[in-house]
Amino acid sequence: MKALVCLKNIMLLFLLLPGSILLGQSSVGIRAGVMSSKQNVQDGNITEDYKSKLGADIALIADFPIGIMSISPEFHWLQKGAKIEDLNGTIGEVSRTFNYLEIPLLLKLNFGKGAGFFLMAGPSVGYLLDGTDKDMDGQTNDIDLDFYNRTEWGAHVGGGIGLGPLKIDLRYIFGLTDIFDDSGDIEITNTSLGVGVTVLF
Repeated sequence: MKALVCLKNIMLLFLLLPGSILLGQSSVGIRAGVMSSKQNVQDGNITEDYKSKLGADIALIADFPIGIMSISPEFHWLQKGAKIEDLNGTIGEVSRTFNYLEIPLLLKLNFGKGAGFFLMAGPSVGYLLDGTDKDMDGQTNDIDLDFYNRTEWGAHVGGGIGLGPLKIDLRYIFGLTDIFDDSGDIEITNTSLGVGVTVLF
């Protein structure tokens, strides 16, 4: 519930941006992309790096320019997770997928009008919707989210090129908080590398 309230407050903040920004050359758009994600697991003194997996990333984008800078809130549905090798050798490799709603608030530096490039960075908050494990036989099982923190704080850092209303970006997304809800020594964090194409209107 706290995470949902936080997401609502962030969206309200977007709506209450100063009128001078909203009345400028603001634009909205749709972004579609793909991500390569993995999870870093720290279990006491042992660190495990799971294999990367591909996932989808669909977002609604807003852009409010202020000189050469712009403020860009985004609303993503995206898939994080990892591929986990079964050490016992009974079920082979398992693909673990976590579906998130995630809102980054990005500050962009824009170079060039019309055609140019940009750099971007900013914090993000995500809410874990659900998760599934899929084995090599294609069988899926729901993940028990009672063992996971539903809220994840992180950041997006990247850059891209712009060709008029068409934007192509590459970004690194990293989680800053432990998503595993356990009193023991296990800590799990998400990292992702994503590429996407945005069309602004």
